[in-house]
Amino acid sequence: MELTPPVFPAVDHILVIDDDDDCNFVTKLVLKQAGYRGQLTCLTSVEQALLHLRGAHAKPDLLFIDINLPPFSGFDLLHTCETEGLLPNGHSTVVMFSSSNRPHDINKALSFKSVSSYVEKALSVEAFQRISLDHARRRSNENPPTP
Repeated sequence: MELTPPVFPAVDHILVIDDDDDCNFVTKLVLKQAGYRGQLTCLTSVEQALLHLRGAHAKPDLLFIDINLPPFSGFDLLHTCETEGLLPNGHSTVVMFSSSNRPHDINKALSFKSVSSYVEKALSVEAFQRISLDHARRRSNENPPTP
């Protein structure tokens, strides 16, 4: 009996913003294990992320943003994106992605209007599936079928 890999119809592009190459490698492996076959872009700095988000690129479906992105932080990135109107954008689901489990970091992340959830590193297949389903639900609620 052949198993069909899961399909993530609402997730065509994932943008990971994390300066840790090892974490990016593990994230790629987990996404592959989960059956994700869409586009994955990994950026390692706030500057790169801002250039990408300000550019003519298609909006990513999921954004995973690390807190620690020296010399800035993921919080700095979110503040700039919200100030410039880049996020929330009605398309992307933003997930704060950190090794920190400090309540202060979690609460601060969730205080941004663009952040939908907080996930501790390393990403797991189950966390990715949950986030993907949340994104699909959010997209279907924003774009209900027309009669």
